[in-house]
Amino acid sequence: MIDNAQTGVATIGFRLLVDASLTWSDAESECDRTLRAWFDTSGAEATTAYLCYQAALDREEAAAHDLERLWRLYEPYAHTIVGVSNGIPK
Repeated sequence: MIDNAQTGVATIGFRLLVDASLTWSDAESECDRTLRAWFDTSGAEATTAYLCYQAALDREEAAAHDLERLWRLYEPYAHTIVGVSNGIPK
């Protein structure tokens, strides 16, 4: 029998994983927007736009690493949630 504490931890882990996924998705969208803004500028504004893009890229990379780490922590417990397929609750 699967321990209720394990199920609770897995459920919380899944919620954290979803939040991390949304954070990464938002960061990826911001990165796309700032890249387009950089391409659409010239002169002195291009330098600022480039720096904004670099900052967005750094945030996207950090969010991707967080998502990966959370997945590695969650994956061994994914099977403890009833109705789970491939680690994702149905």
